[in-house]
Amino acid sequence: MKAYYGQNELGFDVERDLNYYAVLIRDGVHFPTPQTPLFASVHLNYCSSAFQHAAETLSLPGTKGWDWRLIDGYIYLAVVEPKPEEVPEREKLFRERIGPMIDDPWGHWLKRRDEALALYKPIKEADIEKVSDLELYELFFQMLHVHRRWMEIHFLYDYGLHEIYHLFEILCEELAGIKPEDPSFMKLMGGFDNYLFQAEKATWQIGTRARELGLVDTFLSTEDDEEVMSKLEQSEAGRKWLEEYREFINLHGWKRSIVWDWTSPTWIEKPSLGFVEIRKYLAKGGDFVPEVERQRLVKEREETEREIMAKVPSDQREWFEKLLRATQMSGSWTEEHNYYLDFMGNAVSSKVIKEIGRRFAKDGVIDDSFDIFMMMPWEIQKALIIRERIDLRPATKARREEWEKYCKTEPPPPVLGNMERFGEIAVKDAVIRTVAAPPMVRPELKADLYGAGSAPGVVEGIARVAMSEAELKDVQPGEILVAPFTSAAWTYIFGAISGVVTDSGGGLVHAVIVGREYGIPAVAGTMEGTKKIKTGDRIRVDGDMNAVYIVEKAA
Repeated sequence: MKAYYGQNELGFDVERDLNYYAVLIRDGVHFPTPQTPLFASVHLNYCSSAFQHAAETLSLPGTKGWDWRLIDGYIYLAVVEPKPEEVPEREKLFRERIGPMIDDPWGHWLKRRDEALALYKPIKEADIEKVSDLELYELFFQMLHVHRRWMEIHFLYDYGLHEIYHLFEILCEELAGIKPEDPSFMKLMGGFDNYLFQAEKATWQIGTRARELGLVDTFLSTEDDEEVMSKLEQSEAGRKWLEEYREFINLHGWKRSIVWDWTSPTWIEKPSLGFVEIRKYLAKGGDFVPEVERQRLVKEREETEREIMAKVPSDQREWFEKLLRATQMSGSWTEEHNYYLDFMGNAVSSKVIKEIGRRFAKDGVIDDSFDIFMMMPWEIQKALIIRERIDLRPATKARREEWEKYCKTEPPPPVLGNMERFGEIAVKDAVIRTVAAPPMVRPELKADLYGAGSAPGVVEGIARVAMSEAELKDVQPGEILVAPFTSAAWTYIFGAISGVVTDSGGGLVHAVIVGREYGIPAVAGTMEGTKKIKTGDRIRVDGDMNAVYIVEKAA
C-alpha cells in the first residue's frame, strides 16, 4: 500500500483500485496544484462522503457518488457504480426525490444557502486572534462540521441540478428535436443573474469609483499592488477610496486566487489582491458587460422559448416548461454556489486553520505558521491545548519536502485505467457528464479541436494561453483566452476577452456559463487546447458548432 504523506490508513493501491473502478480521473478543474496534507486529508474524508451522501439522498440510478484518491499530491475521483440489481429501485426512488427540486428549485436552494450562512456565522464573527485556546479548539471542530455540511449541500445540488439538466436534454431532443449542442438549446439558458455576478458588479463599481475620484493613473502606472496601496494612502482621494474599498472587502472579500486551497490569502486577509481585477476594469472602461448583454440574451431566450414550445405536443407542454424552468436555474446556481459555498466555505475554514498555525509556530510546535498545512486534523486536535508538550516539526518537515517535490514535478496523467470506458462511466454520473465529458468529435467540420460544451457565437482573434490565474494579468483586451479551465476567481477576465477555449469542461462549467452571459463564444472540454494552441496563434472559436480552428500559427 502506498503511503499518503506518511499516513498508511489514507493510502491506496492503484492496481487494486482499478479492479473496482474502470477509471480514476484527476480533477484538474478544482485542484490544479498539489494539495497540502491538511487540505487533502479533510477534503478526501468529507468530500467523498458528501458526494455519496448526495447520491443516496437522491437515490441516483447511475452512481452511488464518488470515491477519492490522492496520487502525487493530486486528487483523483472514481465513480461508484450501483449493482445492476439495485438500479430499478433506485430509479423509482429518484423520480420521487427529485420532484421537490424540480417544483421549486430556487426556493429549495435558498433554504440550504441560509443553512450554510448560519453555520458560517460563529466563525465569521469570531475575533480570531483574541479567542482563548479552548474557544479556538471549539471553533476548529465547528470548522470541520461546517466543511462537511456545506459540501453535502454543494453536492446535493451538483447532482440534483445536473440530473435535471440531463433530463431536460433528453426531453428537448425527444419532443422538440433539439440537441444540447444546438445554438437554440444554448439560447434557452441565457440571460440569468446570480450573486457571483452581483459581487463582480460590485468590483466593477468600486473600480468606477476610483475613476470618479481621479485615481486611474495610480492603478495603471504600476502592477505592484503594494506600491498602489502606498500611493493611495498618500492622497485624500486615495484614502477616501480605500475607506470605501474596505467596506466592499468586508462584504465581498472571500475570493482567493485558487478557490480550493487554504494556503493562499483571501482579499480580506490581503486587500491589495483585488487590485488586479480593478485594474482590468479601469483599463477597459465601459459598462458592466453582463448587464448590457442580459437584455439581448433575455430577448433571444424568450423568442427561442416560444419557437420551441410550439413544437412540443400540447399534452406535454406543462411538464416541458416545468423542467425547462428548473434547468434554467442550473446555470445560475452553478455560479452562485461558487460564492456562497466554495468561496465562503473555504475562507471560513482557512481563517481558523491559519490562527492555529500562528499559535503553533509561536510555541514551537511547528517551524513556521505555513507548516500547519502539513499537519493532519487529529494532530491539530492533540496539540491545540497542550502545545508546550508537542513537537511536530520532524513530521511536518518531511511532509513539506514531499509536497514541495510534487509542486516541482509534472502532474500525473489526467486519467488512469481503461480510457475506452471513460465515456460509458461519464454517462452514468450527471456531474461528470455535464462538466467533464469527452469532446463531441464531428469529423465533417475538419476542426483542429472539438469541445464537450460551448457558448454560442463565432470569433476569430489572437490566442493568449494562461495556465493559472496568476497569468491573467498578461491577457490583453480582445484576445481569446486558452486555459486548462476557468473558475469563479477568473470571472473578471471575461469582460476583457473576446472568446475562451478550455481543456476541461462540458455544458455546465464556468467557461460556458460565463461566456454565454458575457456574450462571448466559448468551447470547453477540448482536452488539448493548451497543448495545440500557443500564445500569438490566430484561432477561430465556433461556439455554435462546438469547434476550434487554428487559422495561423504565431511566427
